[in-house]
Amino acid sequence: MKNYKYPTTFGRRRGKKRLSIPKYKINLEKFSFNLNTKEEIILDIGSGNGESTINLSTLNKNKIIIACEVYIDGNVSLINKIIKNDINNIRIYNKSCFLLLEKLYDKSINEAWILYPDPWPKKKHNKRRIICNLFLKMLNSVLKDMGNVYVVTDNQDYFSHILYEFKASSFFTWENDTAPYWENSFDIMPQTSYFLKAQKNCQKSYFMKFKKIP
Repeated sequence: MKNYKYPTTFGRRRGKKRLSIPKYKINLEKFSFNLNTKEEIILDIGSGNGESTINLSTLNKNKIIIACEVYIDGNVSLINKIIKNDINNIRIYNKSCFLLLEKLYDKSINEAWILYPDPWPKKKHNKRRIICNLFLKMLNSVLKDMGNVYVVTDNQDYFSHILYEFKASSFFTWENDTAPYWENSFDIMPQTSYFLKAQKNCQKSYFMKFKKIP
């Protein structure tokens, strides 16, 4: 039976690759996270093929990075990178981010990254956008006071939508709220092939940093 408690923010979960599902599940179990960890935690929501997660792991070696991604091929790619590079501070959650936020303890997360979430540009699909009132309420609960949320999109309409939702929530302040700042990449921006390609092609992106109000 399907669970309609939370919105569906993704399309298909599986690509064209032939995968060993039993092996995949075994690897997922290896990289599952411990709710009682004492390390600082960073969320990478919609981690794709894991490039952003690997970058965050390299920049934050003493912190735990939780990659949240429903797309199986993306998680397989990330698992291969973790094994190849012998990385030990990455954990993987392969279901909806809403289910992850439901599991996490209150004020247990230090920061969250949401890089290029699907903008679902068609009006009839707007309800699938991950940035919504419910998502921000749940994120606010698990984020520590003064914790940061970094969001990047290359869709102007979604940029406006994201700002509207964050402002309407009253849980966060927009830290880089002037054009020179939200038009330029963060100093700690994870370098992904999508991001680098956008930069090379002079494709405009919008970089938003929000801080949780205590």
